[in-house]
Amino acid sequence: MVQPAFSYNYDNKPFSDVSDNPIKAVINKKVYDEFDAVEWYVTYENTSNVNSKILSQIKDCDILLKLPEYHRESPTLRITEEAPKVMWMQGNLEGEAYSFDDERSAQEFSTHIDYLFSEGMCKNYYNNEGRSSDEIMPYFEVACKGCGYIVAIGWTGSWVADFSREKDGIRFKAGLRNAEFYLKSNETVRTASVLIMQYKEGQDQYNKFRDIMVKYYTPKVPSKDHPGLLSTLLWGSLSSEEMVKRINRYKDNGAKFEEYWVDAAWNGRFAASQNNFDTTWADEIGDWEVKKDCHPDGFKDVVNAAKEAGGGFLLWFEIEHATEVTPIFKEHPEYFIQNGDRYMLLDLGNPQAWDYAFNLLCQRIREYNVTCYRQDFNTPCDEPWKFADKEGRRGITEIYHVAGLYRLYDSLLKEFPHLYIDNCASGGRRLDFEMVKRSIHLYRTDYQCIFNPEPDVTNTHHTNISKFLPVTGCSTKKKMDIYAARSTYSASWGFSAYGTIIQEISDEEIKYLATVIDEYVSIRKYFLCHFHNFGSDKLDQSAWVIWQYHDAENDEGIVMAFRRKNSPNDSCAISLKELNGDYTFTNFDTKEVFKNNAELRIVLPEKYSSVILKYNK
Repeated sequence: MVQPAFSYNYDNKPFSDVSDNPIKAVINKKVYDEFDAVEWYVTYENTSNVNSKILSQIKDCDILLKLPEYHRESPTLRITEEAPKVMWMQGNLEGEAYSFDDERSAQEFSTHIDYLFSEGMCKNYYNNEGRSSDEIMPYFEVACKGCGYIVAIGWTGSWVADFSREKDGIRFKAGLRNAEFYLKSNETVRTASVLIMQYKEGQDQYNKFRDIMVKYYTPKVPSKDHPGLLSTLLWGSLSSEEMVKRINRYKDNGAKFEEYWVDAAWNGRFAASQNNFDTTWADEIGDWEVKKDCHPDGFKDVVNAAKEAGGGFLLWFEIEHATEVTPIFKEHPEYFIQNGDRYMLLDLGNPQAWDYAFNLLCQRIREYNVTCYRQDFNTPCDEPWKFADKEGRRGITEIYHVAGLYRLYDSLLKEFPHLYIDNCASGGRRLDFEMVKRSIHLYRTDYQCIFNPEPDVTNTHHTNISKFLPVTGCSTKKKMDIYAARSTYSASWGFSAYGTIIQEISDEEIKYLATVIDEYVSIRKYFLCHFHNFGSDKLDQSAWVIWQYHDAENDEGIVMAFRRKNSPNDSCAISLKELNGDYTFTNFDTKEVFKNNAELRIVLPEKYSSVILKYNK
């Protein structure tokens, strides 16, 4: 297990070389012995009664990750997988591609390898526009000859990760991308968290990491035995009357959701109509009064209908932004960073602005009986933070904002023991582990926002993100399409084909949906278990997708297989992992029950078809 270490310069000198350094730096760590893992963050306190000198080159992690000895015998030989390497994961990409470029969209969460086979070689990674998993995910693997480390950065802002090859391994440095500041007298700040898990040759590193994420970085959901959502979308500008009608149609036809999810456009005073599934709703971000023309009773009937249907009430907000037409900006412009952006950032580092956000949310959660609070974040934040920084204080606005964000989530969860939080940031653009441990993620990407998402893009996303993160979510917009639904099954799952005024559904389609929900509920616990991929991890329409989820504690699990629409092969053979001896398998589609060992042949006669096999002793 690694030992936490950090570095920074004080007044342009390494901090350890400064005899009169007034900065007290403290490592706050958690050790997970059973996983050979440690997490830490550093607090920096100015203990003097005057402003400090400048802190720069701040690295919350600065350690050598030791690796087996490696020498490249000849530059004419191809580099093999045994060479020292850094594996990184693509984050959410530009949303403009979702509607026309499936190849590009499917690259989200794909993994890539950079080899550092010679001393002095370096790689540098950083996220985009201040959202922690925008373009690059804050999860990496460092490996050589079958052993290594999985490292993660917990910072919901702009981070940077540097990897450099040294004689005995790869040095890993991580911290804030934009941080160079003095501290005021007695001022204390905290910066990024780091999580490092070591693994040995022969260990299943990805499932070891999934296990630690489930055990220590997955929030509990009150009143549920599963830390995920089962939600259906109701666009916010639907009238309450229409929402109640749809909830009752679900109930009457046997479709049982656990959250009835009212998304954007429920709020504001100007952009009225039930049809505004467009950008007009964004004009009123920051006005959190309910649209009285749509919801004259303030969701009372909707909440009651949801409760009678056996579900809770999930409500969308984007509390960190506002436009200039909203009352809060007119009353308190000092709460916002005014750098010229249309959507102004609420400064959560400003105590008065934080109090406003917390008190407003507490009022709405009580008033509307909210069981799940969905917080969106659709606008880049790095430029507003830079704009607000004072001279000599680069990064301070970001530091206080991110600290305020964590305090906001923690305070809401303390104030409302029944509450759980759905973290949305234009999909999954805030998936660092500090957010993961505080919230659930129904949308790992906004690709599913388009009205006709390609199922093989969504199952490609699922294949790749499951390597590191077991608790993410997806939804389907396709009706009576089991292949599409199964392609979106995740720890959280939603149905969004009957959410807006222009979407319709028949009773027959709802009855079919009810069977899909029942199937999903019967297997969703396995999405938290060990994951093994046997199929394609790319958008290859001639391939199969095959997942195994194994519950090691109970020695049971599921296999999910998808024959894509251009696959010429009607069968495949795989060797399942972690199985010992014979098991009883049940085919969910044919209801066939049979005995089999780990050597499994799957037959799908039709293209664009799927199957789920459940097995146990």
